[in-house]
Amino acid sequence: MVLELGPITLQSPLGLLWLSLLIPLILFYLIRPKPRMKEIPSLMFFMRASGRNKLLSFFRTFVHDFMLIVQFLIILALALTASQPSINVQHDITASNTVIVIDASASMQTDEGSTRFENAVKAAKGALTTKNSVIVAEERPRLGVQDVASRDAAGFLNLLKPTESGSRIGDAIILAGELLRGKEGRVVVISDFIATEGVDPEIAKAVLKSRGLVVNFINVATDGKRNVGFVDLVVEDDITTAYIKNFNEEEATITLSVADQETQITIPGKGVEPYVFQTIPKIAELEILDNDDLPADNFAWTSSPEQDPVKVSLITNSPSVFLQNALQASPLVELTISQPPVVAKGDFDVHIIHDVDSDEVLAGTYEDILKKVEKGKTSVIVAAQDDSNRINYRGLVPFALTGIEENGFLSIETPTRFTKNIEFGKLPTYFTTSNEPGVFSVAATGNNTGIITVGTVAKGGKLVWYGILEEDSDFKYSPYYPIFWHELIKYVTDQKDIGVMNDRTGRTLLLDRPTLVRTPFKQIETNRIIFDNAGLYRLPDRTIAVNLLNERESDINPKKSIGEAADRVNLKPVREERPYAWEVPLIIAALVILFVELMYVKFRGDV
Repeated sequence: MVLELGPITLQSPLGLLWLSLLIPLILFYLIRPKPRMKEIPSLMFFMRASGRNKLLSFFRTFVHDFMLIVQFLIILALALTASQPSINVQHDITASNTVIVIDASASMQTDEGSTRFENAVKAAKGALTTKNSVIVAEERPRLGVQDVASRDAAGFLNLLKPTESGSRIGDAIILAGELLRGKEGRVVVISDFIATEGVDPEIAKAVLKSRGLVVNFINVATDGKRNVGFVDLVVEDDITTAYIKNFNEEEATITLSVADQETQITIPGKGVEPYVFQTIPKIAELEILDNDDLPADNFAWTSSPEQDPVKVSLITNSPSVFLQNALQASPLVELTISQPPVVAKGDFDVHIIHDVDSDEVLAGTYEDILKKVEKGKTSVIVAAQDDSNRINYRGLVPFALTGIEENGFLSIETPTRFTKNIEFGKLPTYFTTSNEPGVFSVAATGNNTGIITVGTVAKGGKLVWYGILEEDSDFKYSPYYPIFWHELIKYVTDQKDIGVMNDRTGRTLLLDRPTLVRTPFKQIETNRIIFDNAGLYRLPDRTIAVNLLNERESDINPKKSIGEAADRVNLKPVREERPYAWEVPLIIAALVILFVELMYVKFRGDV
């Protein structure tokens, strides 16, 4: 049963029965003995002070009444406590915790007088309260600071810089909700709301509101911005294609600079224009020289290995026109053909042994080549021929050929650059091999026979077995054939793949071990490189060019208006009525009154 007494609610009105204790208390005070007045002759001289005695008597009566009041208050407090009184009060549910979600993606570098990011930092400082957390919305949302004072949060915001990556704003909002799980608070999201990946921001907002959290969107973007930028870059060994998009409604003519060579390009409204040029060795910088509202996508870089020629020695008594043409088609290869018993002397990067007459090969030829492999000065590719199982390659084939099988199909066991997207076709005849430690199979048949295998020795020289018999296989007619040999030559000579030397922001590179890396802004030692910023990442063995190349991030005019403008936002307290229980304050009050009574009794000298 609940009793309403105006604004006060008694959850257990029967607790007021404790007030019945006042009855014996009052009776006790009513029936206590009263002092009798007697005239004593020896004290008659005190009659002159009768007025003062009357005053003292009045004071003593007041003291006795004071004790009655104290005991009355104690009983009243206990009775009210038992009745569980409460009153509804206005509670600010946003005052406890504030989580700021600030967008630090590339589009936040858009010029709005000052940049959107600078405006966002200003708005974030205005939203700080007593306890604050900051989440940075990037390609991977991250927690900046948690449960800190406004001064510390402002200090973190002052050091924060925008990146050239995409944004997962909705994911960052969900992270803010997890941070406030089981707590009250407000989430303030400050962004241009150009979300390139992840959960839709408005869906994330609805999820948090369903948990009772207050979510405010502050939009720092305005419409009508102009931009032309790089949206894609395809870097290949011979040519590079840059794709430039005009995000404006009207046609735009821009000046493109590639390695200090300027070109005029006209792009229709909302159109994309490719620009093709010969791949530039080492590092090349591309720049759109015209000013617009987003400079971050006006720059791009390419990185490619130095095109030093690879010296290849093809040792054969019956030169294959297919293999010879495939090798000569590669711009990397400087080919020398030797016919045993005469084998060209000199320092070669790769030796290829194909269709040799074993009777013509001089003793010690294979041994000399193996010594160079062991010193890391060369690599060897041995191609299968009809009598390979009868030839002693003197260690250049690091396993035994155990038999001959028919009708095999290749499957890729270890993905490599020289087997990527390559179709080898059917094997009418092939050699079975033994399994040896230190040799891994790249491509094998269904009975686990390695057809293409790689082994390494000593300082890194490679031994490759190419087990496709040319006469029986149709692979030599395939357009993949020259590509395979080109990529295989690059692999055995440790030529860096141009594809892994060019990347885009938002991705992560994992290294085998901690390595000293010079990023666009600092030098760090790490085995995990996060490409947050565009520019050059210099590693000991290569330089990686990282570019924005994000069409959605470069489209800086929002498709729809979300949230309130930063100059009009007013983060008002959000209040709701909540019952405030009086049990604890009443118990404390009773204990305080009891303590006062005990102190008075002690002072009076009754104990």
